[in-house]
Amino acid sequence: MPNASRILLFYDGTTEAKSALLRCASLSLALSAVVDVVTVVDCIGTGAMTGGMLSEVLVLQLEANARSALKSAIDELGMNGVFAHGHIAFGHAGDVISRMRELLSSDLLVVGHRAKTGFARWYGGRPLHLDLLERLKGAMIVTVTSD
Repeated sequence: MPNASRILLFYDGTTEAKSALLRCASLSLALSAVVDVVTVVDCIGTGAMTGGMLSEVLVLQLEANARSALKSAIDELGMNGVFAHGHIAFGHAGDVISRMRELLSSDLLVVGHRAKTGFARWYGGRPLHLDLLERLKGAMIVTVTSD
């Protein structure tokens, strides 16, 4: 594998994202790669789950949660010896990650993944990593599950 010069980490504060963050730190150190961390505020998806009753207070809370998650990711990477740039974006995660990868010219994408079980397999949308595989043909994507 050629050395990646830039890694994009999608971070949302979940257990899987924390596992992906640790894998990203290891990859960054091994490859001497710059890390960009993106957190996403998905007002559209949240609006759909709330029946379109998305208040300004809820949007501000979603943004505050994203900023908090981003800060904890940057701090955790720093404790692991990795300097990272942080980004907050609004929209659907698949759209945002695709845009950010192109904008930042990232060589490698790291995302966390939780396998859906039971009813969630039928009810929920497509897993993010499958969406990204279709959108980002030819990209290196590392999908990390929690231990």
